[in-house]
Amino acid sequence: MDTKLLWRIHNWLGLYTGVVIAFLCITGAAALFRPEIDRALNPHLTKVEKQSKTVSLTEAVNKALAANPDKNLFEVELPKAYVDTWNIRLKPKEAQDLYPMFWEVYINPYTGEILGQRNYFESFSYYLRNIHVRFYEAEYGRQIVGLAGIALLISTLTGFLIYGKFMKTHAFGEIRKKNTRITQGDIHKMIGVATLVFNFVIAVTGAWLGLQAYLMQAADMELPNSYIRHEKPLSKADDTVFPLDYDLIMNRIQEEFPEMQPWNIRPTTNGEALIHIYGNVKGQTYERRTNKLVLDKADYRQLHRYNISEQDFGDKLFFVQESFHFGDFAGLPLKLLYCFLALCSAYLSLSGFIIYLERTKKQKASNPQPISTTLTKWSLGMLSFLVVTAILSMHYGIGIPSLIVTSLVYGSLLIFIIKSLGIMLLRKLKPSKSLRS
Repeated sequence: MDTKLLWRIHNWLGLYTGVVIAFLCITGAAALFRPEIDRALNPHLTKVEKQSKTVSLTEAVNKALAANPDKNLFEVELPKAYVDTWNIRLKPKEAQDLYPMFWEVYINPYTGEILGQRNYFESFSYYLRNIHVRFYEAEYGRQIVGLAGIALLISTLTGFLIYGKFMKTHAFGEIRKKNTRITQGDIHKMIGVATLVFNFVIAVTGAWLGLQAYLMQAADMELPNSYIRHEKPLSKADDTVFPLDYDLIMNRIQEEFPEMQPWNIRPTTNGEALIHIYGNVKGQTYERRTNKLVLDKADYRQLHRYNISEQDFGDKLFFVQESFHFGDFAGLPLKLLYCFLALCSAYLSLSGFIIYLERTKKQKASNPQPISTTLTKWSLGMLSFLVVTAILSMHYGIGIPSLIVTSLVYGSLLIFIIKSLGIMLLRKLKPSKSLRS
């Protein structure tokens, strides 16, 4: 392939998507530790002294509902390695567009005491997820992240093809000190090679996760572990308030799927009269809550059992994407490695930007702005965006901050397009030197 074409593609992608990729790398490095950060920030909700016997889960659910008569049950989240408590998750009976609510009631499993309540959308944990997964942009943020994944993939492949031959003759880790451009160029190549596999995995899985809804729709594809009851035994209203024995459900899980550690019990509210139980099986490297058990609400009989280990390659490939993207299958050591590599990838984008500025500074004004000043402005702008969005998120949830960010994103894009079109028009209208002479 033409090296000049590869270089143009690599250079263009780095220039126009490098900041986005760096932002995603930094926010992704933080989002890796969402459970640990949430536990550290909210020990009163997530930590209790463990005892030998728990109280009735059914009574705990009823207690949470009685304390919140304006809400309906969404799911019960059960204890796991980083959460000791029961989390009874509720949704309001009447939703508000600008103030959406996903209510969480934390209960001590051993005493039945309500430890505290919160709107999950106002938690720092949700902020970390939303800022990485969709830039806090409500409409098409997730799809923009998916496109950034494609850009990272192309940038990774073109960079390998461009610099692969160079690295054969250049000792790995050798950094020349001739000038800033060459020094940053060597760092750029070294990090690019060191993070090649990581960036490839992150790019492919990130593109899939961001564009998953569109890709699945185009392929007429359903979730591999889905189970749909086409007949509706109940009305939506009756299904929503159908009384359940959660202690019996826990016993049925042990009988029907003993190897699964249940994470979520989610009753239907659409009339199907089903109980969906999601969980993990020890030793698997798949997305959380991939394994599934479906029970009938009427008699708690098993209707569907899905163990990912028993499925074909296509299903396994589908459910490995998110776990590989977040390194969520081998504990804290792998998360720390992912964090380090993500920060290296962020600097990969930064060093490419520095190289571009060094290479083009002679083409600019006689007194170009120092690179350090440019980088400081971009860094402060990114930091300010993160801080302001975090403050708004912690106070107002997702609705108002998303509206503000969405307006800024599309407003800035519109200004950029108008400005670019204006410059192009002026260039066309400006007479050439030959005509003036």
